[in-house]
Amino acid sequence: MAQKALQIQKQRQIQKISQRQIHALKLLAMSSDDLTEEIYKAVSENPALEITYDPNFEGQKSGGKESAEKLQQALENTEERSETLQEHLLHQLNSMNLGFDEMELSKKLIYNLDKNGCYGSSIAPQNLLDKTRPMQTVQLLQKCMERIQQMDPVGTCCRTLEESLFVQAKIKGSAPPLALFILDGNLEFMNPPEAGKILKKLTAYKNDWHKKSFAPKIILDEIELSETVVQDALDFILSLNPHPALGYERDLNSNYEKPDVVLIVEKKNGFVAENDFANGIVRGDENFHFQVKYASGNIPQIKISETFTLDKENIARAKEFIESLLFRESTIALQGCAIVNEQRSFFLKGPEHLKALTRHKVAQSIGVSDSTVSRTAAKNSSKYIQTEFGLFPASYFFPSGIKSKNGKSTISSEKIKLKMIKILENPENENLSDSQICEILNKKGADISRRTVAKYRAELGFKNSYKRK
Repeated sequence: MAQKALQIQKQRQIQKISQRQIHALKLLAMSSDDLTEEIYKAVSENPALEITYDPNFEGQKSGGKESAEKLQQALENTEERSETLQEHLLHQLNSMNLGFDEMELSKKLIYNLDKNGCYGSSIAPQNLLDKTRPMQTVQLLQKCMERIQQMDPVGTCCRTLEESLFVQAKIKGSAPPLALFILDGNLEFMNPPEAGKILKKLTAYKNDWHKKSFAPKIILDEIELSETVVQDALDFILSLNPHPALGYERDLNSNYEKPDVVLIVEKKNGFVAENDFANGIVRGDENFHFQVKYASGNIPQIKISETFTLDKENIARAKEFIESLLFRESTIALQGCAIVNEQRSFFLKGPEHLKALTRHKVAQSIGVSDSTVSRTAAKNSSKYIQTEFGLFPASYFFPSGIKSKNGKSTISSEKIKLKMIKILENPENENLSDSQICEILNKKGADISRRTVAKYRAELGFKNSYKRK
């Protein structure tokens, strides 16, 4: 058989990504901490760039190469600094025999503390709860907070330093009743801290209180006020530590994964007929719409120096870097709008109304590639979205789906998991096997297999029926 050489012409379309686009995509995937380092690196290498404000350093309004070098030294010379508050608390925490959820929640609380050892200027503790883990309850959160408050130094993990003093007094167990009254939101009586003047203020307060109609009894009614009693309370309060975090370095660069809040979604009153993604507006229902805001967090603000005009090459590089940062911000905001639009029922009614969603669908709706969406919504990403129902990782809004019995719709895996939590938290269902759970779910309209039920049960942290007995 004769062999013939055939010449076939094929046409292929190849899209080449420029170095500039690669860098922009690299910034898109970064956490706030990594991006801060990248910004300081760019400023230290390019004299055309300067930092106008950095929330990581109170009081700093402007900077440049010198500021960048200072932060770089702070990040690199970790061995030279003294122990941080986080390190000190973690050493104690790691010596305790705690379950997985209790340990993880305690770590999050410790890394959420500010320079004063409080959480009032950081993320609200309730938002640190992992919504995908049913064991992480408000009760467990409170237990973890109380444990940290009793660690050395006593009185950290409080909302304010005033609250810290009150917590320290309760932990000591020997606080005079008057001291507890003053520390419980009445510190103004201690200005000035002189027993005689404090006594006069307390007496006047007590008399004014009982001039009110039907005024109930207060703690002061049970205390026989005298200058000696006031002095004892004053001495006790002054023995407490007003700055429990004093003497510990501030943790600028921990290895623990902290939530990087990149979007805040707020429900606003008023009907909006059409979406306006460019301005972060997404229609809701006949009464509400949503405002999606990019949260810069602790990312430094930069600009091109007004005094640097000679080197056109550095100015061009500076413009490219700033444009890459703006691309990151606008892309994340657009993705947020698309997520809210697709998951409208969730943002109106809550987690039980989350539906199955693919990254491809979101990518198509805003005209970007699937990989661009994946960079901000990967499961191992630290990027979170703040909603009225709590703080959720961006990946949470892309659950897989299970077909319904009729085959016409898809039920999200998160919705199935919430149904499983309700089933397993019922004491009557304590010994249900995976097959029995599967049967219940199928009766509720889900076409799910026993193997998938076992997988979801394990992900939720529930043991199998043999170990639950």
